[in-house]
Amino acid sequence: MGNIQIEVRLFAHLRGLLPSESRGVKKLEVKNDLTIDNLLDEIGIIEKEIMIVMINGIRKLDYNESMKEGDRVAVFPPVGGG
Repeated sequence: MGNIQIEVRLFAHLRGLLPSESRGVKKLEVKNDLTIDNLLDEIGIIEKEIMIVMINGIRKLDYNESMKEGDRVAVFPPVGGG
């Protein structure tokens, strides 16, 4: 199977799940069959904390999709305001 490298970008309060020096961006080595859902579990993000997940700039609605080498994963929480 092997491993792949991806880049994860977390936004807003989700940034706190990564080391502060990463500023919400971290390169990770993961199993090459890892799904978006598995990645979120590994990082510690529960689905209700997420509004949008994008891979390489494309919004993903199916979290069972596997990632590929070099993918850039962006995770956005719901944003409140007024």
